[in-house]
Amino acid sequence: MAKKKNSNKEEEQAVLDYLTKSNRPYSATDIFNNLHSKYSKTSITKALEKLVEDETVFAKVYGKTTIYSVKQVTNPSDNVGELSNSISELTEKYQEILTENKKLDTTLTSIKNKPTTLEATELLEKLKQENTLMQERLNSLKEGTALVPPEKRKRTNKEYDTYRQLWKKRRGMFRDIFKTVTEHLPGPPTELKEKLGIEEDDIPFEQDPLAS
Repeated sequence: MAKKKNSNKEEEQAVLDYLTKSNRPYSATDIFNNLHSKYSKTSITKALEKLVEDETVFAKVYGKTTIYSVKQVTNPSDNVGELSNSISELTEKYQEILTENKKLDTTLTSIKNKPTTLEATELLEKLKQENTLMQERLNSLKEGTALVPPEKRKRTNKEYDTYRQLWKKRRGMFRDIFKTVTEHLPGPPTELKEKLGIEEDDIPFEQDPLAS
């Protein structure tokens, strides 16, 4: 069924009645939404302009937003002061909402740029396997008791330091990725570790396993 076309007078009266009943300042968008889209936004704007022209409603511009309010019959100076305060409060709240929306947009963009749960899980498994191999290598170096020439010992110590730094780097990557994955998930992170079969190394992160 086609939507009934309303006359300009009907729209003007509807807008005026709404502003009078609510007795609060609103933008054209607010009025359009609060009237549940009964009239088009263009019609609402034209009706407001006509009411301002008839001096039934007054308008005040704040940045890119125009706020409309019905003119009061009694105590005009007092009412204008109250309306100015209300408009200032609404404008401040509007700016707060804009700031909050920007923060939410930034957070959403950050989340989208992070790896998916599946990608992070696969990477965690790969790092876990590599850490296991490096730990076995470290254990082999630790358990070696045969005397070795100084040059070979020096080379072995250098290799050990290289593997340990790599182990620390990989372990740090694991912690960062796991923190990213669990940051927005419900439940404690330990539950996800148990579910994925992730086991932490027994050796503290900063401890040298070969140190006496």
